[in-house]
Amino acid sequence: MRLDSVHLSMLVIGVSFACYSPSLNSLQDQAYKSAVVIEGKVQSTPVNVSAEPYRVNVKVLDVWPLNSGGLEREQLVTVGEFGSEAPCTKVKKNHKYIFFMDPTDEPLVFKASFAPLDTSGKNLKKDVGKILCVDCAASDMRLALLLVRNCSRCL
Repeated sequence: MRLDSVHLSMLVIGVSFACYSPSLNSLQDQAYKSAVVIEGKVQSTPVNVSAEPYRVNVKVLDVWPLNSGGLEREQLVTVGEFGSEAPCTKVKKNHKYIFFMDPTDEPLVFKASFAPLDTSGKNLKKDVGKILCVDCAASDMRLALLLVRNCSRCL
């Protein structure tokens, strides 16, 4: 009987952690592990959440070149298959979110890699921009190459 209560408490803890806003390191992991990252405005949500899969139509507001997936601003995409994140994905129509996604076999239809994050937080979009900065990644790589070339004891 005690074992069951332990499993139940672990389940409750696991579910509750999934709903917290990620730390900067976690945000970085989400951005790097997702093929496509966009800022989007929810255009429509499912009418009957329990009867149909949770999929939302999203207008692309901003993309980061490092993880654009070929998307451009103003495109309309569908994001769904939220999986275990479903309890935390109740998005609101006409609200802006950062979506972490992976492509599917269907054009302009994506699977959510992680729960979307509301952009009403002060620095969220800015933090994602820093994480997915193409010039920053290139300059970091150049710096690493310089250090390796100029270091006689590195190898």
